[in-house]
Amino acid sequence: MKTIFFLTLLLIVPCLAIAEEDTLAYLYEPALGERQQSMAERIRLHARNTEFDAAITLSQDLLDSANPLRDTDPSIYGQVMINHGILRVAAGEYQLGLSIIERGMEFLEARTNPFDEILINSIMAKGICQLLLGSFTDAEDTFRRAQHLTHRNKGVYNKEQLPMVSYLAATNLRQRNSLAADQQQRFSLKVAEQSYGPNSIEILPTLTKLGSYFASRGDTISLAAVTELRMQRNILFKDSVNLYHRAIDIIELNYGVNDLRLLTPLRGLASARMLEITQRRYAEAALLRSLEIVDSNPNSDLTDRTQAIVDLGDFYIIISDERARETYLSAWTILQETPETQQLASYLFDSPVRLYPRNPHFLYLERTPDGVTTGDELFVNLQYDVSPNGHVREIEIIDKNVPNKGVRLLRQILRASRYRPRIHNGELVSTEALEVRQLFAVLHSRPLPDEKQEEEADTPIEELLLLEEKPAETVDEA
Repeated sequence: MKTIFFLTLLLIVPCLAIAEEDTLAYLYEPALGERQQSMAERIRLHARNTEFDAAITLSQDLLDSANPLRDTDPSIYGQVMINHGILRVAAGEYQLGLSIIERGMEFLEARTNPFDEILINSIMAKGICQLLLGSFTDAEDTFRRAQHLTHRNKGVYNKEQLPMVSYLAATNLRQRNSLAADQQQRFSLKVAEQSYGPNSIEILPTLTKLGSYFASRGDTISLAAVTELRMQRNILFKDSVNLYHRAIDIIELNYGVNDLRLLTPLRGLASARMLEITQRRYAEAALLRSLEIVDSNPNSDLTDRTQAIVDLGDFYIIISDERARETYLSAWTILQETPETQQLASYLFDSPVRLYPRNPHFLYLERTPDGVTTGDELFVNLQYDVSPNGHVREIEIIDKNVPNKGVRLLRQILRASRYRPRIHNGELVSTEALEVRQLFAVLHSRPLPDEKQEEEADTPIEELLLLEEKPAETVDEA
């Protein structure tokens, strides 16, 4: 049981989201003739609108028309070919896209200094494609090459390398090397400080982004872990909280204590405290301040106020506080003023919203179940009710092909889950017979870092999940 619980924690590792379209940021703008330039602009427009079939067709035409440049100007021809490969990747054709990008790089590098910055776009597109293909070691080498080029051309702490550092962190996380990912993220903070200044307004996006990262990382370490891991967990949450406080201080210094820009770090701070569990009482203070700011700021609108109230209601639901009811109904009532705001009310309250813990795409099993062919989808189909206080009730298994141990784990996670309940005609109501298909996967890999220590934790999953259900004051005393 402890092993499966630890494996489920992998699901909430804060992997930086990598999408096929990320490669589009690295399209080249080659110097082409007037007619070809017009084609290139149309290709970009199609790509921005995710019309990839049209973009690829036109890109192939452009590549064919640029064929005479293979010998006269291979650098330009290589850029056109790399762009074609990028479009293939954006359309989900990873392997084909990668081969085209690599072929284009051969032309681009034929008459180019190996340390020329013009290579960076192609290297980054190649690295993203390798990451999407699961070639993590190759991707890491590729991103490091791109980073090395920026170091050589603009110095060790240049800000142009920040995307590369983010991708390196994502690559480390995919390889379950979370400590290396943490190191990359801390380096990105140092780069931002050197580039913008430690107290500049330009550093604010970095502070809030890393605040979220370290809170999510801390959430992957169980409260029941051995002392060394608990210390690491505490450090991660401390880093997160300090980063959010830095952002708050910078905003207050530059814009005042009542500025709406404070809402982002305050909400992030509240989220970090919620994930930390033992310090949840401080989350309420951050959320109440957010509400005070929108109430007193003349530039705030109804949406700002409603979101602040709903955030507070979500907090009360998670800690099982009865004040959730009046808080949600207050937000719902405010949104009944106009048809437009009623649409927002429907979005927020027409169906239950899972708040905690995050919904895992997969739960993990130690081995393939008996009677299941390798490669078959592993699943549990079930239905359940969500009560007016956001708790899950009446869990019923409809179909499954995983062992009972996996089903028990899923039941325990659902019982510990908290939902924003549905509101109907001004009342919090239950929602019955919600259906979900939970997927499972078998983890075939080397032993995970610190897995042995995690398995030695004394607290079973039942106790830990009950601990997470308790109000903040009870948890603090524990």
